[in-house]
Amino acid sequence: MYLTPRFTAPLLTAACFMLSAVPAPASETAHFDCGGNGLSISVTLEPETGTATVVSPRGTEQLSAESDGVWRDAAQELQFYADETPPILWMGSEQISCKPMLAGATQTHVSGAVGGNESMVNAAGRSLGGRLRTGPGTDFGVAGSLAEGTPVTIVTNTGVQFDGYDWFEIRTDNGVSAYQWGGIMCSEGRQIAGIYEQCRP
Repeated sequence: MYLTPRFTAPLLTAACFMLSAVPAPASETAHFDCGGNGLSISVTLEPETGTATVVSPRGTEQLSAESDGVWRDAAQELQFYADETPPILWMGSEQISCKPMLAGATQTHVSGAVGGNESMVNAAGRSLGGRLRTGPGTDFGVAGSLAEGTPVTIVTNTGVQFDGYDWFEIRTDNGVSAYQWGGIMCSEGRQIAGIYEQCRP
C-alpha cells in the first residue's frame, strides 16, 4: 500500500514511540521474603553479576542466572523463579511462595539463619578484620575471614545483637555474601547503629 507523505510522518512517530516505550530489563538488586508456617527465607538477586543469595535455616547458598527469571544452584536442587506470580523458590521438592521486599522494609524472621528484625542498609563499609559466619552469630559455621581494611557492602542489619553490636549481612567486592559482627566493622560516610565506628580516612 502506498503511503502519502502526510501519513508517513505520524506513522514513523508512532513507531518510534512504541520502540522507546519498551521497558528495559531490570538490573537493580531485588530482595524477596519467602516462607510461611514459621519458616522465613530471604532471596537477594544481583542481575548485574548474574548471582543470587539465599539465606535459609540451612545457611547461605548461591544461585546463578540461567535464563530470564530463573536462578539455580549447581546441583539444580535450589531454584528460584522470579517472574512467577507470586515468585517461587524450590528447595528440592518443596515449593515456597515469595514476595518482593521494598528497600527499607523490615522483615521478621521466626526461625532460621536470621533471628531478629532484619532491616535493609545497603551502605559501604570496611571490615576491621575477623571471621565471617554463615549466619548472624558465633553458633554458625565459619565462612572465611577478612583482612583489616577490606571493603564491604553492608547489606542488612539482622537485628541480632551481641555484646553491644549487631550482626550484619555483608557482601565483598568479589561477590562473597556472609555475616560479620558489627563490633569489628566500620561504616563509610556516616555512623550506622550497631557498628563499632565510622571509618577513618
